[in-house]
Amino acid sequence: MSAETIKIESGYLAGTIGEELASDAVDFEHDAELLLKFHGIYQQDDRDVRRSRTKDKLPLDYSCMVRASVPGGIITTEQWLALDRVAGLADDKLRLTTRQGVQYHVVYKNELSTLVAGINSSLLTTLGACGDVVRNVMACPLPHPDRTAVIQPVVDEMVARFRPQTESYWELWVDGEKAVSAEKPDRKRRSDFDVLDSIDDIEPIYGTAYLPRKFKIAIAWPGDNCVDIYTNDVGIVPTLTDGTSGELTGFVVLAGGGMGMSHNRPDDTYPLLAQPVAWVPPADLGPVVEAIVTTQRDHGDRDDRSRARLKYLLEAQGIDWLRDQITERTGLTLADPVELPEWEVGAHHGWHDIPSETNGTASTGRGTMTLGLPVPSGKVAGGLRWALKRLVADGVVGELRVTPRQDLLLVGIDRREVDTVENLLRANGVRLASDNSATRNLAIACPALPTCSKALGEAERVLPDVVDRLEKVLADTGNTGLPLRLNMTGCPNGCSRPYAAELGIVGRTKRGYDIFVGGSPAGDRLARSLRADVPL
Repeated sequence: MSAETIKIESGYLAGTIGEELASDAVDFEHDAELLLKFHGIYQQDDRDVRRSRTKDKLPLDYSCMVRASVPGGIITTEQWLALDRVAGLADDKLRLTTRQGVQYHVVYKNELSTLVAGINSSLLTTLGACGDVVRNVMACPLPHPDRTAVIQPVVDEMVARFRPQTESYWELWVDGEKAVSAEKPDRKRRSDFDVLDSIDDIEPIYGTAYLPRKFKIAIAWPGDNCVDIYTNDVGIVPTLTDGTSGELTGFVVLAGGGMGMSHNRPDDTYPLLAQPVAWVPPADLGPVVEAIVTTQRDHGDRDDRSRARLKYLLEAQGIDWLRDQITERTGLTLADPVELPEWEVGAHHGWHDIPSETNGTASTGRGTMTLGLPVPSGKVAGGLRWALKRLVADGVVGELRVTPRQDLLLVGIDRREVDTVENLLRANGVRLASDNSATRNLAIACPALPTCSKALGEAERVLPDVVDRLEKVLADTGNTGLPLRLNMTGCPNGCSRPYAAELGIVGRTKRGYDIFVGGSPAGDRLARSLRADVPL
């Protein structure tokens, strides 16, 4: 049965998940496995022992990865403590993702319901963290009041518009009860405009078949491309009276970015960067983005999942065609996109002095400090996990924010506590940004082996050694301290965005990698393929 048929016949993503959760089987069948992705769950198995178990005629060591959506990467202290508590139902680690979410690995089937319910009790959700829907909405996480005042309402609107509305999620995982920030939207809600002759009552945006593939949205701050805005299906950039500061005037909307490709289809699958579509005033942003999503829903390729992303539709039809679609669906006359300020990319590492409030463009009041903490491959475990739990529980940290490079911002720290925070972290074996080279701080990798079913090679586990050797090469060539951006991934799906990096390393086999070079530090130029199948 095709993925499209499974979705349509699932009863809005329910399928046989409930029955299979109640069974004694250690794994899910194919159809339920596909539907689980919409619930934020991927079935996996331990690849390290797959061969030996097969040889001994044992079933694979099945478990699941569970992903929590964290819009804009913002996590309250109460949420962090709740997320930390349920890590014991997994492998005692929290994983920060390149899309500002939180993942758990090695969650066995009999623990799934408890873990997912625990995440929902923290007022976060796993619904829509994976699957053919609008995924977790990314945003620049730097907690400056000027940025928050502009970006947060956009994040909230995108989440409200595009989170799936099916009740099957609540019935399966939360006993039908809704969590506050993840609550079921009103089922009678309509789009701002009619796209179809008859809008689906349960899923007015998605319908019974949902989208052809995943859909990613990000919001950048002008001049700061920490979210890799051009790698998203839709990118949103505020326009301000003074370029990178001042009053909000509207938004530039970009569309058509995406990283994934297939090694066995290099001619018709490839990464592409988003292109500017239009400038829109604030009141029109939601309808315009919704029109892009529904255009992809109605015209995206549902026969070939390898070419089902928006990027291929726009490559074939063009931006002018998309503008016509938006106008037809909204009735709006679109303005041409305006030129954006030149991009710089700050990883937001180290200490930031954050004012307490703003008055127009001038910051006023005595604020607090934010620490940008590098988290290698986003893995929160051991001493780091314990130190964060203590800092949060003791009220030293007021909020946490996940960055697009798998790091953390520790927000709301009193200036008098700066030394306390640094000392506690270092005493638990945590290296601060100032303790590492710029290249090490900027290196990111996906989890890959042994858990990810898509992985062809290693990534996270070998990244430290790759960085060691890269640092030696930089030193030997007189480039010590160069802030080189290295993105490594275990397969061509490109979860760590290697095709937009200065140095991208992409798994091809268990021992061979494709090398990409020349992406810009600002994220607005694709890397090019340098050589394929290079031994590690």
